[in-house]
Amino acid sequence: MTRSLLATSAAEMTPPVGLRDLTKRVVLRGVLDRVRPLAYQRARDTLRCLTFHYLFPEEREHAARLFQALKREGDFISTAELLALLDGPYQPTGRLFHLSVDDGFQNVASEAHPILRAAGIPYTFMVCPSFVGATSEGQEVFRQNARYAKPLPTADWDTLITLAREGVEIGAHTLTHREVSRLAPAELEAEIAGCRKAIEDRSGAPCTSFAWPFGRASAMSDAALQVTAEAGYRAVFSSIRGSLLPGAGVPRYLPRHHFEPGWSIAATLYYATRAEPPFSPTPLAS
Repeated sequence: MTRSLLATSAAEMTPPVGLRDLTKRVVLRGVLDRVRPLAYQRARDTLRCLTFHYLFPEEREHAARLFQALKREGDFISTAELLALLDGPYQPTGRLFHLSVDDGFQNVASEAHPILRAAGIPYTFMVCPSFVGATSEGQEVFRQNARYAKPLPTADWDTLITLAREGVEIGAHTLTHREVSRLAPAELEAEIAGCRKAIEDRSGAPCTSFAWPFGRASAMSDAALQVTAEAGYRAVFSSIRGSLLPGAGVPRYLPRHHFEPGWSIAATLYYATRAEPPFSPTPLAS
């Protein structure tokens, strides 16, 4: 695959699909994300999970400022700390953030990891083992499965092992980034339980966190959620927005606020700090 066919910016990964999508993005990113941060009620004590997917070189300087701005708003905690806070007795915490990064792209390792490590921000890197270190053909299959407009190189096992040694938690994002709500029971076992085994076999580190592809409730099912429990995952992440309460227990799945490091700092802080009702899991696909 020639370099020209690879994505070189976030805009090339998910361009608008049709007039309706373009209109929605203009309203959301161009209008609402500029207006809403101007005046809103901020949460004082909140536990919020954040997630992104990629970071391109031209965004690195902006991303460094964004993560510093987030650190001024609250402390970042690991998955183990997140689960302990949820299971423990309630006490005010101030603002706490948990960060995870989906899809396993190489530019997270090369561009985002140095920023996060320098800032002392722990994070979980959710990967699809079948596409770790993928060839150009594998990158194209991943692009199709993940519904991106252009492919992007994924990190290889040597890189993931190095990240793990530097404190990054390697989590699971299914074996091949398929929408699990559409899979048969035998496929669920391979995509979910098989994913954990592949990561642990290759990385040598325990894998107990799982994020399902596409993140919405309709992309997950009760049957798939049961497989995650049987496979031994302790934290299951969606991309449904919401805030958690320390001491309220670990919900059947966890919310996450999506952003990308190229977004405006004001809009990202809005999603990370706005006051909102406590998260309550919504019904999943049947």
